[in-house]
Amino acid sequence: MPGIAEAMTAPLLLLGCGYTLTRFAVAEARAGREVLATTRDAARRSVLEGAGVHVVSIDDALSGAAGAHVVDSVPPDAGLDARFAEALSRSRPSRFVYLSSTGVYGSARGHVDESTPVDRTSAVSRARLEAEDLFLPLGASVMRIAGIYGPGRGTSGRLKAGTLRIPDSGGGRLSRIHVDDLVDAVRVVLERGAPGEVYCVADRRPATQEETASWLCQQLGLPMPPRVPFESLHESLRGDRAISAAKLEALGWTPRYPDFTTGFLAAMEEEARG
Repeated sequence: MPGIAEAMTAPLLLLGCGYTLTRFAVAEARAGREVLATTRDAARRSVLEGAGVHVVSIDDALSGAAGAHVVDSVPPDAGLDARFAEALSRSRPSRFVYLSSTGVYGSARGHVDESTPVDRTSAVSRARLEAEDLFLPLGASVMRIAGIYGPGRGTSGRLKAGTLRIPDSGGGRLSRIHVDDLVDAVRVVLERGAPGEVYCVADRRPATQEETASWLCQQLGLPMPPRVPFESLHESLRGDRAISAAKLEALGWTPRYPDFTTGFLAAMEEEARG
């Protein structure tokens, strides 16, 4: 396990700075850490560079991976997993974290943790699992992440836009994670996670779509969204899973926002501040 000195001195290399890793990169750069990042988004590039992050090409990023702390958030549909695995097998990072999804559990219901069997029947979950299979032998710590929300992203935004729909049954339980809790979790797994291990990431209170929408509508003064047949929802919204992050919490991670009420309040307050 790396010590605190290594955690601060090893370069941090972030592959695919989207919503979560941009937030992580900015926080780490402002804390004085050397951060290199890749992104295809011009607006995110501006934010990153404004915080002192070095935005580099994928080739330049991979060439500097040896001895670095690497976090890979590039989704499988980008078609880069095999290329990353080949490059990282030659230039081994000292720490490697791959951001995956709890979607790999597919049709699983009820309590879900790292020991729950994965589902290789759907193309989406199979692609994620194939990526995990490439990276775990390289010493990656894999984080299987529940639905991410935060400022500018999540149920509240869809409610305000009038695009949210809830199933006529109210829906099954969904697990979520506030983006800042996820940033903290990435930091903890980078510092203390075991190579070749899997960690689920979620808050402590799974909730149905109806429960979440009802609470948000009260906060926002909005009517409840329309109800639709359960079968019409995207497959990712048809589950009933309670994701456990007990293994992650055993590393010393504690969510700042243990449920959607505290998390959405914080997100709305940040949005109000602009």
